[in-house]
Amino acid sequence: MSSWPGSPRRTGCAAALLAIALVIAAPAHSQGSEDDPLEPVNRAIFAVNTTLDGLVIEPAAILYRMATPEVVRKGVRNFLGNLRTPVVLANDLMQVEWARAEVTFGRFMLNTILGLGGIIDVATWAGMPPRHHEDFGQTLAVYGVPPGPYLMLPLLGPSNPRDALGVLVDLVIDPLSFPGLDVVPPEVTWGRWGADVVSFREENIENIDELRRTSIDFYAATRTVTRQLRAAEIRNGAPAPIEDIYDEDLYELDDLEDPASDVLEDPTVDE
Repeated sequence: MSSWPGSPRRTGCAAALLAIALVIAAPAHSQGSEDDPLEPVNRAIFAVNTTLDGLVIEPAAILYRMATPEVVRKGVRNFLGNLRTPVVLANDLMQVEWARAEVTFGRFMLNTILGLGGIIDVATWAGMPPRHHEDFGQTLAVYGVPPGPYLMLPLLGPSNPRDALGVLVDLVIDPLSFPGLDVVPPEVTWGRWGADVVSFREENIENIDELRRTSIDFYAATRTVTRQLRAAEIRNGAPAPIEDIYDEDLYELDDLEDPASDVLEDPTVDE
């Protein structure tokens, strides 16, 4: 599950504060695994999140798919990804990834000017590398900041203290949500956030259903998949270290050969 109604700014602040509070409250000896010391609490929050997803977000995603052709949905994904480019570019630069920053900037200029504000992915047609995702949580990881314990945040889903803080910083970096600037009206910000949630959920209807169907423990499977997806993002697609390939959590999945690449689709990455 991604997010839930509430402004991105408030939601990001709540995520960071809740992450800190949960870490402080964590017992010295937990019944959960070493990297999921709050597993009982996380499971309870996960149950609430999945219930809310089933009641509101998934039905909205299904209706969205029924009401719009694929070309429209693709244009929406392109436009939303283009809006996020300033955050991606800032994190590319902070990670000293000059080549990736050049691609990010080039794609943004082409798609914004020639692609109707990013609705049409002109950059891909021109042969540029596909869009990639970066955020401040990844930047912290590049500089060696550990993720901390696994967290399941209300309404936001899987995270950890490092990434929750990263969400807060990205909201400040984003010129469309920077506190006090009011570049766009609040209702536009809410609309952008809602579109992000529904678009992501629509793109992953089958993937999430398949994960739920094939996993013995949906919570554990979600934890494993999100960790592997996150690790792949931080490595920028480089092969995983051998110790990560044989992560013990992998065996909690039932008949999923490659959850990191096949289960969830990242809407910010072009096919």
